[in-house]
Amino acid sequence: MEYILEMRNISKTFPGVKALDNVQLQVRPGEVHALMGENGAGKSTLMKILMGIYTMDHGGSITFNGQPYTVHNPKEAMDTGVAMIHQELNPILDMTVYENIFVGREIRRHGLVDKKEEIRQARELIAECGLHVSPTEILRNLTVAQCQLIEIIKAISVNAKVIIMDEPTAAITDREVELLFDHIRRLKQKGVAIIYISHRMDEIFTICDTVTVYRDGQYIGCGSTKELDEAALIRMMVGREITDVFPKLEAKIGETIFEANHITRADNKVKDVSISVRSGEILGIGGLVGAGRSELVEGIFGMHRLSGGEIIVKGKKVQVHSPGDIIKEGVALVTEDRKVTGLNLSGSVNDNIAMVAIRKTLSNGLYSKAKARKVSEEYIGKLKIKTPSGDEIVNNLSGGNQQKVVISKWLLNDPDIIILDEPTRGIDVGAKRDIYLLIGSLAQQGKAVIIISSEIPELMGVCDRIDVMAEGHFSGELDRDHFSQESIMKLASDIAV
Repeated sequence: MEYILEMRNISKTFPGVKALDNVQLQVRPGEVHALMGENGAGKSTLMKILMGIYTMDHGGSITFNGQPYTVHNPKEAMDTGVAMIHQELNPILDMTVYENIFVGREIRRHGLVDKKEEIRQARELIAECGLHVSPTEILRNLTVAQCQLIEIIKAISVNAKVIIMDEPTAAITDREVELLFDHIRRLKQKGVAIIYISHRMDEIFTICDTVTVYRDGQYIGCGSTKELDEAALIRMMVGREITDVFPKLEAKIGETIFEANHITRADNKVKDVSISVRSGEILGIGGLVGAGRSELVEGIFGMHRLSGGEIIVKGKKVQVHSPGDIIKEGVALVTEDRKVTGLNLSGSVNDNIAMVAIRKTLSNGLYSKAKARKVSEEYIGKLKIKTPSGDEIVNNLSGGNQQKVVISKWLLNDPDIIILDEPTRGIDVGAKRDIYLLIGSLAQQGKAVIIISSEIPELMGVCDRIDVMAEGHFSGELDRDHFSQESIMKLASDIAV
């Protein structure tokens, strides 16, 4: 049997959109097979068909392990031997690690759940993956990176023949990435096939054997990673050359317009950190996952209580008790987790974009859908958001386009200081470039921009200055003339005292 999985002539039509048009995918046992394409190319839709979340249009066929394959939900897919780790995690936060691993397929003895056996097996799986958490720990107490690894362990534990990994490294550290890659290699040796979705080129050429590329819902081609290079892969994905991945627009840097001095959070996740940013400047905040970067800006933004520090906006000391206090001072925060804190997933694109600047959409004191539609159309065009219309439900958009909706809603409020936490996570190379150009144009308008990113090349490519954090402390600062991967990693690995 040459292929463990064959998907042929797969099409999927949604109202107003043909998401997939007769695409194909062929995966061999023991192969790491990358799916590449811009956001909206159809990758996630194809995988949701494979998992039984969507039903394909008539005319297509799927063969798995040599047999016709038809499933109606993810549980049936898992029972058949196909598991998926989603880009947007869906853990049950108030359950334990072992309960999350075995949810829906509990180990039973005499009709009752055998907790001791579940804990024993979970401990073995956790140790095998090199993760240091207790199987009885509540998931709410874990980091995003740890939750991601628990999802990976859960997929591995079902003994699947095919495991789909959708952006599995988006929220984990370099050390954890190596642990994941080691485990992928072990799975390959056992004949397990991995379908790997990622926008990180270095990962594709490090861990993957084969790449299939889609564009605008159509199959473009398939090839070996040994025979392709990055330029060829980008050309297949976007249909054009992208020579300048990190465009840096020149902007006039002015006076300091935002300061956060000696910030300390009440929970001690941030300890005596100070940052400042000038008009027209792009400040990067670097550091490893868990360094306290997101915790810093969430504290500044009034999402968590501070035990010390002061915030100064345009020369004025501001008391921040809630996000509303700092929003009215012209500060915006695009949060890391767009699905949890950035969007109303059941709302339309129009309603989401109008969410923060609601006053701009009022007519006689009431919310006007016509006004919301007008402002929404402007930003759909500016940010090249792929959507059938502004009335489309946000949950139906691809991850990258959801991220553009989050950015749009804050830009509509016309802030002077814009904080972007992992703004390009899960976004393809073409859309990333659009975001970088947008950030550059905001700086040219005299706005101050703060970017948190786990991707060092991204920080070095677009920022004027980088502050680095380590274990909740400020670790050091670099200006553009002194940027290097080595110097940033050294600061990220140190503890400031």
